Amino acid sequence: MESGYTRDPKRVEKVLRNKGIVVVMGRGHAKSPEDVINTVTAVVEAGYVAEVTFRIPEEILKEAMSDLLKMRETRFRENPDDPMVLGIGSIINPREMETAIEMGFDMIVSPDSGMGGCREKIDSVRMTRAADVFHIPGAYSPSEFSYFLEREDGLEPDGIKIFNSSVYGPSGVGGMLAPYQRERHKNKLINVTGGVNAKTGPGFQQQILKYGFSPILGMSAPLSLVSETGNIGDPETIRESLKQFEVQFEANQKSN
Repeated sequence: MESGYTRDPKRVEKVLRNKGIVVVMGRGHAKSPEDVINTVTAVVEAGYVAEVTFRIPEEILKEAMSDLLKMRETRFRENPDDPMVLGIGSIINPREMETAIEMGFDMIVSPDSGMGGCREKIDSVRMTRAADVFHIPGAYSPSEFSYFLEREDGLEPDGIKIFNSSVYGPSGVGGMLAPYQRERHKNKLINVTGGVNAKTGPGFQQQILKYGFSPILGMSAPLSLVSETGNIGDPETIRESLKQFEVQFEANQKSN
């Protein structure tokens, strides 16, 4: 791993709170390391946080990270107040988590609470804390959500992901969060993914804020033009897609 840059969960948290939107890259958004690099670069330049996923073949991610780590360090030296956060999602077992940590990612997101292969669900938090990596495990039910939120051992994760949020919708997510309103949980980061896009995003934001939590929206919607045209990795298409999303999202925010 590079020598000058050090990972810092507090830095990642600050960036997430400032940006509020994580752009998720699936298998259909990258066929080569260059596609990953071009997409991550455009997402960061557009003012969002980039999250590649382990759905993209591991060898592609590893090759792309050799360049992205250098870019991250350069950007941090030149603009420490707006650093490049390298996130990875769809991590479903300890081996993938260990690989993601070794590759140098700042943020690791999981779709579920189980992390297949862990003795205990909370082991994922132990692993990421030991590596100074920001971690957002997933929860679907209130019991899974409470498992991570209400802990007496000090192992609360940095944020909690509600997946698949499309099953709940904005009001359903609000209903799930409502019983957990406590001063000690105020501004806890809640990452919703699944069914989140330019139209529904503002509603999810409102519901999460309503119950005292802080929203982080995770979605592939900002890359929809890439999927529609098939111009994978094309910088111009990616930038145009991100711009179209920004306009649509801001318009829906105003109408909500």
